[in-house]
Amino acid sequence: MAQGFRQVEGLDFTDTFAPVASLSNVCVVLSIAAAKGFAVRQIDVVTAFIGSELHEEVYVSLPVAGFGRERLACLNRSLYGLKQSPRCWYTTIDNFLITKMGFSRGRFDCCVYTHDNGTILALYVDDMLIAGALGEVKLVCDKLRSKFEMVDLGTVSHFLGMLVSMDTNSHMISLTQEGYIDRVLERFGMANCKPVGTPMEKDKPGMKGGGDKPCDRTLYLQLIGSLGWIMTGTRPDIAFTVSYLGRFNADPNDRQWLCAKRVPRYLAGTKKLRLSLGGEMRAGVR
Repeated sequence: MAQGFRQVEGLDFTDTFAPVASLSNVCVVLSIAAAKGFAVRQIDVVTAFIGSELHEEVYVSLPVAGFGRERLACLNRSLYGLKQSPRCWYTTIDNFLITKMGFSRGRFDCCVYTHDNGTILALYVDDMLIAGALGEVKLVCDKLRSKFEMVDLGTVSHFLGMLVSMDTNSHMISLTQEGYIDRVLERFGMANCKPVGTPMEKDKPGMKGGGDKPCDRTLYLQLIGSLGWIMTGTRPDIAFTVSYLGRFNADPNDRQWLCAKRVPRYLAGTKKLRLSLGGEMRAGVR
């Protein structure tokens, strides 16, 4: 592992950003797969950041143990710890998918790829969802394994904190984040909270006006961020509330914190709700 904190921008690294598929587009891929009766497999890349193509000249000090004295080595492949390693991995897999496997990068999401044979691939760092005809999906998995060390996790069941259940008879996929909701409740000390029936009180009482004591802004942002992930994944019913609470991110007070904590209480009583996607596609219906 490299000591990336010692790197100098412009000298041994430039770009560090690496895109990932958005959670909403992952849901779109699953919806298409369900409607068309596609097989959906999940692939995990083993040590993705090690061995990706490195474009900068980077030197590292080898550990003294085993060499007797300190030595320098020039890297030609990325390592964990380097600031540009996520970017190196993305450019490596992106180039392989496009030039070697014939995929096309998505127009609106550069981590969702499509193939002329109908196969769809969603990339989230080192996790991949591959949807398509069973034979085509198997062929894609084999080609990826010939280049990268990967683990085939089989038919998708868990992805990005979502539990995925497939019903091939009705061409439906249902998603739930029950496990993630439990972890959020535990994190904010609300595991034994009393559930409520709505995410927000009528007319948003107590939300307007000033003069209240400021709350812990970091904790407030952490809660809103966690709720936003749940909202985007499987719970559009809390979208308005989370959006409204986000207006106070710059300077939240204790009244707004109290209102924000109502949302986890609502989720605690409804965490088993599922988002159903897909449905049988009939002739002439899109």
